[in-house]
Amino acid sequence: MKRIFLISITIFTVAIILVSCGRKDSKASDKLSSIKNYSLVSVKNQALPTVLRLPAQLNPYEIVDIFPKVNGYVKEMLVDMGANVKQGQVLMIMEAPEVEQNSLGAHERYIRAQASYSESKDKYTRLVKTAETSGAVSPNDLLSAQSKMQSDSAWSNSEKANWQAMESMKDYLTVRAPFDGSITQRNIHPGALVTIGNKGDMKPMLELQQTTKLRLQINVPETYATQLAFNQIVNFNVDALPGKLFSGIIARQANSVDEKFRNEAIEVDVLNSDNLLMPGMYAEVLLPINGHSNAFIVPQSAVVKSTERKYVIKAIDNKADLIDVQTGNENNGMIEIFGNISNGDIVISNAADDIKQGQTIK
Repeated sequence: MKRIFLISITIFTVAIILVSCGRKDSKASDKLSSIKNYSLVSVKNQALPTVLRLPAQLNPYEIVDIFPKVNGYVKEMLVDMGANVKQGQVLMIMEAPEVEQNSLGAHERYIRAQASYSESKDKYTRLVKTAETSGAVSPNDLLSAQSKMQSDSAWSNSEKANWQAMESMKDYLTVRAPFDGSITQRNIHPGALVTIGNKGDMKPMLELQQTTKLRLQINVPETYATQLAFNQIVNFNVDALPGKLFSGIIARQANSVDEKFRNEAIEVDVLNSDNLLMPGMYAEVLLPINGHSNAFIVPQSAVVKSTERKYVIKAIDNKADLIDVQTGNENNGMIEIFGNISNGDIVISNAADDIKQGQTIK
């Protein structure tokens, strides 16, 4: 009986030892399995070009509203809406009898002033010649004649300038095109009275637009504004002409950021010799962005974003090191980053916010 009792104690002890070893092995296995596997990627120092889609609007290269310079009646209209005109071409002729009369009156006054100046000049010339004989002419008379001649000369010049001004007013009765373009508005007809007034309350007589060359105006977010270059080719399309792709070159930049909308205005010159495009059309621009030469690129999944920060997780000696970064362009699943990063650094490509600073990386 005593022997059976000792055997039972021995078996029980061995069982306790085996169970204890099994628990230790299970804890070790659980500890190893708690270390997650992560994909690692090498950081590259490289710009990341991308294409930005932005709305834009086509505007005429040049546009002018034509208002009257003088009061008068429309005598003859030589163009209508839609007409193509050349620079210097006569668009309309006005008549203003009072302008003609003012010009004639100014010319008559100039003739009288010129005659008076000629008379006083001849008198002064004779007195100078007579004064060569000692005592023949008093110095006071000579000085008075000189003053009269100078006064008449000034009067003559003044009347001449006034007459020329009246003549130039007659030129405004013939309205000419200031540049090549198309008439896009006509708001008057022959016989109409046109007057000088507040342009804000008046419609123009004619509106002229240059449409063979257009300006594509784009507002570029400030994040991308510094990545553009002059003469860079820009492609775009318009809803009115589906399936067609147009292009132009960047010709002008505002070099200033709008304080309200945080963007920079740029203009693209677009040739429109076939007149397919029209001013006022909306366009979708495919704007090529060159990227930043000082940027590093990583997969987008490598950047952890929260309301407080953006960071990547660098692997150093199998430990996690959280590095704050700024982000730039995104394209094809890659993203530009800027921060305390060097070319060739290893970061986690499938990063997550549950990875803590100093955590073991397998």
